[in-house]
Amino acid sequence: MVRFLRSWLVPILAGLLLIGIALAFIPFSRQMETRAKTELTLLMDRAFARIDAEDRLAEPMIAAEEENLLSKAVAVSRFLTHDDTLLASDALTALCQQLSIDRIDVANLEGTLIASSDAASIGTAIGTQEAFLWTMAAADDPTATLTQQDKTDLNVLYACVGRSDIEGFVLLTRSDAHVKSALALAGAESVTSDMPYGGDVLFPAEAGADGFFYESGNLCLRRTQGDVTLIAARPTTEVFAVRTAAILAFGAALACIMICGVAAYLLRLEPVAATEEDETLSLDEAVLQHEEPLEAQEQQEQEQKRRRRKLPRTREQDEEEVLAEAVAEVEREHEQALEHAPRQISRGKKRAHETAADEGAQGHDEDGFEKIVE
Repeated sequence: MVRFLRSWLVPILAGLLLIGIALAFIPFSRQMETRAKTELTLLMDRAFARIDAEDRLAEPMIAAEEENLLSKAVAVSRFLTHDDTLLASDALTALCQQLSIDRIDVANLEGTLIASSDAASIGTAIGTQEAFLWTMAAADDPTATLTQQDKTDLNVLYACVGRSDIEGFVLLTRSDAHVKSALALAGAESVTSDMPYGGDVLFPAEAGADGFFYESGNLCLRRTQGDVTLIAARPTTEVFAVRTAAILAFGAALACIMICGVAAYLLRLEPVAATEEDETLSLDEAVLQHEEPLEAQEQQEQEQKRRRRKLPRTREQDEEEVLAEAVAEVEREHEQALEHAPRQISRGKKRAHETAADEGAQGHDEDGFEKIVE
């Protein structure tokens, strides 16, 4: 168990850390994404509400300018009824300057220009053009009064009235500066430029599929309302900032727990290691105590040999020492044979050893008897 903990404690804790982060990742991600989508939706709603409010403020200005241009068109139609010389291009140009309008066109029943302040446009069949089909309603109706705002350029206004002297109509065109200012104030760029929306990004864009999408590291929302398309975007780092901070805090907490667990485990290992060291020391001391008597005995034997060498020796002492050494040698060989040989063989050798010992003892007795005789 101890070896297992030593090898796998840290990997197990690291695995638990990763599992905890993985389990916390998905719920935090969904929660933060839902919150960001809700906030972007509210921002988009507020932007379009403000654009609609500005458009409503611009509508009275546009209506007033259209009414002004229509009254000038009625006046021009009356002038032409009383004086046909005004159909000349120069006269119409002078009339444009006096009435502060850009262009005067006079068309017949088929919608073909018979007079214009722009001489190059005379003979153009504007009644067949899609942008001016609405003017043909005044070609055979002298009481018709029509106004229109250009679809491509909202600053340009048109006013069309029928002629009472002949069949046809008069068309006035004006690029109104007041309308331009009102539309600029009500435009998406103007409305969103000073709109507080925190760290998000809000800007006009081309029309496309409405909804949420990720692009260039941002969570984006596109919406089209009327002829205005807006995109609100928030960086993904901001979307998941809380999730990242929470995961970091969770990881730091688990790392602290892992460190504390390892430290506690190491602290518990210290007594075990101390016990093992004590047992090892006691074994070493026992071995030393067992070896000390052997060393003391060897030292005593060596001291005895040294003393014997120093003392004067007789022949009998030399013979006794030789005999004792021979007997000791035989006993050593016998002990080694007993250790390495089978039991039966050891018994035979033991008997042989006893026989040799008896013979040695008899020889020793005979030597002693010979000494007595001498």
